[in-house]
Amino acid sequence: MRRVLIFIMILLTVDSLAAMENNGLQGLSSSDTIIVSNKSVNVNDKSEDLISRNLFVEFGGPSFGVGVGYDQRFRPNSVFGFRTGVSFTSGSWDDSGWFGSWDGGSYTNVDFKGVTFPLELNAIMGGRASKFELGIGATPCILHRHETTYGGCHPAHSGIDVKDGVRLNIFGAINIGYRLQRRSGFFLRAGFTFLIGDLKCSPMDGLILIPNLALGYTIR
Repeated sequence: MRRVLIFIMILLTVDSLAAMENNGLQGLSSSDTIIVSNKSVNVNDKSEDLISRNLFVEFGGPSFGVGVGYDQRFRPNSVFGFRTGVSFTSGSWDDSGWFGSWDGGSYTNVDFKGVTFPLELNAIMGGRASKFELGIGATPCILHRHETTYGGCHPAHSGIDVKDGVRLNIFGAINIGYRLQRRSGFFLRAGFTFLIGDLKCSPMDGLILIPNLALGYTIR
């Protein structure tokens, strides 16, 4: 009888220890750490699911000037994302062609300055920090335009129409280039942008290729 009582007491003790161990594992909070094979593992580590957000200064490209921008993915680890921003631009353009004012036809000269608001959908491809980037978008602008139309002879003698004022402009943009996209830290974009415009509704006409450089910082 004594042996039976001792055996029952041993079973009860083992069962109590097992229950205490199980309750201890279930009570781990999100900040607790489990040691597995001599390695420390956070039971709620979701750092891989964070979205990269980039703040940068841009020269050229879709900004069509110098400005600041913001870029992020639509969801964690997604290839697709978007960018937006604001910049200042200033310059001049004319559609006189290869022969300037001597080709016998009329042409228009535009001097402009103002602010632009680049908007873009983009995709980044590559398994490491160095990636290929492709983006497409539009850049609305609020510009002061001084527009002079000439009749085909030397500008000093043939000005026929002058327009001056502030109005909304817009052009399309296709961006192709290299991106350094780390989990956090230094951020870089470099490449070329094709700007697509019509002189009636943008400060330039036709398809223009300009360089693009952006330097910034990635946060998560």
